[in-house]
Amino acid sequence: MHFSVSRVDFYKSLQKVINVIPAKSTVDILYNVLLIAETNTLKIIATDLEITQITWTNCTIEKEGAITVPGKLLLDILREMPDIDLQFSADANSKIFIVSEIGEYKLSGQPKTEFPSVPLVESEQSIQLKNDILKRMIERTIFACSSDNIRPALTGVFCQILENELRMVATDGHRLSKIIYKDFSNPEFMRDLIIPTKALNFVARNLPEEGTQKIILSESHVLFELPNTKIYSRIIKDPYPDYERVIPTDYHKEMVIDKDQFISSVKRVSLFSNPYTNQVRLSIKSNQLDIHAQDIDFGGEARENIPCNFTDEELEIAYNGTYLLDILKHLDGEKIKFLLKDSDGAGIIYPVEQQENEELLMLIMPVRLNN
Repeated sequence: MHFSVSRVDFYKSLQKVINVIPAKSTVDILYNVLLIAETNTLKIIATDLEITQITWTNCTIEKEGAITVPGKLLLDILREMPDIDLQFSADANSKIFIVSEIGEYKLSGQPKTEFPSVPLVESEQSIQLKNDILKRMIERTIFACSSDNIRPALTGVFCQILENELRMVATDGHRLSKIIYKDFSNPEFMRDLIIPTKALNFVARNLPEEGTQKIILSESHVLFELPNTKIYSRIIKDPYPDYERVIPTDYHKEMVIDKDQFISSVKRVSLFSNPYTNQVRLSIKSNQLDIHAQDIDFGGEARENIPCNFTDEELEIAYNGTYLLDILKHLDGEKIKFLLKDSDGAGIIYPVEQQENEELLMLIMPVRLNN
């Protein structure tokens, strides 16, 4: 193979796929990217066997071909080069030559045949969604996913494609986020699927501000067709827990509070919490919220009071401060509503004013109160 390409275009395209390369793998070829030069287009492919991303850029081809190259090494080489044109070639022994006006570089590649094949996604099932809506739904859920592979289903976002609404749900057992988009129509089919968090992170990162996203579904994969890139992801096959069952409906205590004031106070007070539990205690009264944290081991303690509206008798409850802040930061609006039952039950939090055509709800589990 032999082609010439702008260093800027090559570098930008490689940057899009580089994070797909696994940090550790027993399959050495996965540390490489596959370069395919054909019809004046350079395709760059990276995979970790769960996620495959393809991106492409223009190039001038003298001889078509394909080869795999160590991805991060290639990125490091391109990063340090000035913005010039490059001549890229490979011989029959998989030796790679990069030539520019400032120098020549040689490295070893591997044949295309060693690289995993791109997933085949042939299906009539697809949906359309505005880019800003998809990005918002991803950002409002992925933070609540688990990073523990003991329960693989919780490491992804649960998507429910219904006739008149699209739902995304994420939970790690300590907190839950559910977002429903209601300005949605899909009478052709209904489907539930779990998409890995890593794939959705790549999608959100590559989504342009404007436009509409097409999402294609096969039995085992989902395909996101983005401008100048495609992202394939395996669907997690494990069953998702019945999340509706863990969202209580028998609440009778309701607190309304200024969101930004609440966030600022929790941030300050949680600095004094025990680093192992991150426990922050809330004492809720009719017009005041008392926020308290203490680290007995090191003698640190903090307490703040902020105004609130509360409709019931005084209640004391404790949460992991990190989880509480994560939830608060992903809510919109000036005021939020906190629904509670008792000190041992889950708390439901949502904006007082929801976005148009949307329903956003967060759940957080309490922690045991320390005496």
